[in-house]
Amino acid sequence: MNVDKNQHLSTIFHRCYDGFATDGKGLLMTEEERDRAMDFVVETLAGLVVSGHKQDVRLEKLISSHEQTKRRLDRCERVLKLLIRAGRRERKIRREQDERYNRRFGDLHDSQTHTDSRLDAMVDIVRQNLGGG
Repeated sequence: MNVDKNQHLSTIFHRCYDGFATDGKGLLMTEEERDRAMDFVVETLAGLVVSGHKQDVRLEKLISSHEQTKRRLDRCERVLKLLIRAGRRERKIRREQDERYNRRFGDLHDSQTHTDSRLDAMVDIVRQNLGGG
């Protein structure tokens, strides 16, 4: 009897030990059936080992990718913190410059007002001297 490797074993002959191979009818598992059963078990275990190895490789790749992503995220967080500090520092500098410009503008406005009043007084004096006023 020639049987393919992947053909399922009959339930009548699916026994592994000679002591249990009889079902009351005197049927025993043949050497060929036992070899076929062992081949099936070995192939199944080999497939599981290969599958397990592939899963291990995938897991290692995922772990490596996760670690690389974590390093990138840490770097991005550091850069973001630096940018925030730089932004805060720039706002402080701008605020100080705005205050300084506001003081200068106020001083300039006061000076312009003083100059205008002096110019008005001078115009009045000139008008009086010319007899026009």
